[in-house]
Amino acid sequence: MTPFRLPLLLGSTALLLAACTGQPANEVRTMVEESQLRGEAWSVTSLNGEDVTEATVTLNFHQPGQVAGKAACNNYMATYVQDEDSFTITTGGVNMMACPAPLMEMERQFLDALKGVNHADINKQGQLILTGSDDIRIEARR
Repeated sequence: MTPFRLPLLLGSTALLLAACTGQPANEVRTMVEESQLRGEAWSVTSLNGEDVTEATVTLNFHQPGQVAGKAACNNYMATYVQDEDSFTITTGGVNMMACPAPLMEMERQFLDALKGVNHADINKQGQLILTGSDDIRIEARR
C-alpha cells in the first residue's frame, strides 16, 4: 500500500463510522444543563417517532430534581437525577381520572417512555430531546 492510501483509507473509515451513528445531523449530543430545562413548560410534540397532536402532554421542570405535567389525560409528578453521563426520570404520582381509550393509551406510552429515559439534549432548534434504550425518544418544545 502506498503511503498516500493509508491516510485516505483511515479518513474514509472515520467518516463512514461518524455517518452511521444514527443521530440526526441537526442534534448536538451533549447533556442538557438544568437551567435550560427550567422555565416555561415543554409541550411534547413527538413520542417514539409518532406525532403528538390529539392530546396535551407536557413536561415542567419547576424545581431542581422535579418534573410534573400533563400526561395526555392525567397530571403526573416525577423526580429526575442528572449527572455528567446520564439523565433518569422516576415517575411518582399520577391522577387516576378516566379518559377515552386513545388518550389513556398515549398516557401509558408516555409514562412508560419517561421511565426509560437515560439522556437529555437540547438540539440546535431548541427542542428538548429525551432518549433511552428500546428506541425511546420524546421530543418537546416551548
